[in-house]
Amino acid sequence: MNQMSEQDELLKQILLEVQSMKVNMATKGDIEVINYKLDKLTENVEKQHIANINSDNILLNEIRSIREGVVYVNRKIADTELELNMMKQNVKQ
Repeated sequence: MNQMSEQDELLKQILLEVQSMKVNMATKGDIEVINYKLDKLTENVEKQHIANINSDNILLNEIRSIREGVVYVNRKIADTELELNMMKQNVKQ
């Protein structure tokens, strides 16, 4: 009887360990679900990344355009100042 009790106790311990392993172990289905979700997440990140790249390119083009406009205005101001100085010198003479 004592030997049977020990065997029962060992079986209970084994069952508890197996149940614990089931809780901690992912099944093939679980892994497939995780992979599917990861694929969808990757797709979303890639779409956002592409959208960000496109936005960056638009911003860079606009910045270049603004920079060219500023350079043009600066040159125009410099030309006007030069012309004013030449007119002042002509008036003084």
